Amino acid sequence: MSEGKRAAASVGEANAKATSQSTARIDRLQRWLTLAANLGVLAGLVLVILEINQNTQLARAAYRSEGNVVTNQIWATVMGDRVADVLEKSVASPEEITHSDFIVLDAYLFPSLNLIYRDYQLAQEGLYDTADWKASVDVYVHWYLANPFGRAWWDEEAREFFPAEFATYVDRQLALDSRRDHHGYWLAVRARLTEAEADAER
Repeated sequence: MSEGKRAAASVGEANAKATSQSTARIDRLQRWLTLAANLGVLAGLVLVILEINQNTQLARAAYRSEGNVVTNQIWATVMGDRVADVLEKSVASPEEITHSDFIVLDAYLFPSLNLIYRDYQLAQEGLYDTADWKASVDVYVHWYLANPFGRAWWDEEAREFFPAEFATYVDRQLALDSRRDHHGYWLAVRARLTEAEADAER
């Protein structure tokens, strides 16, 4: 083979090799672009699913909230304007409570406890943390239940209406903490005012 033919063949081989390498690079680039496009589609689907789930949670929470509002309105009608007198009787002379009084106390205590329980429901929907609903129990449950009638009402009637996790935590807080109920706060405030009045008279 002449020198010219060998040179031409060498150039041809080099061109073929370069073309092959270029084609391989293009194929790799196309594969990466296809993978990136597929990942983009997948990410979009994940975002859509997350948005649907979030909207579902919000709708469910709103539905529950509306149900609580309706229930509380019914309880408010039943409760009427007797609640203060009946609450006082439940602490001072619980043996005198009539069935009518008990219904009024039911109408007061269930909505009050539902306000605390609502935070638990929001936590179940992923809108609150566990610490949030437990903090609500810690702050408010004693005010309503930390007296003999409140404890008896919770143990004998109300407890079974709530999920075990929520009810168990309420039980634990009532057992471990001796904070005052509404009557205890009233006694403390009255004692302080009485002492202040006595000091002023000296």
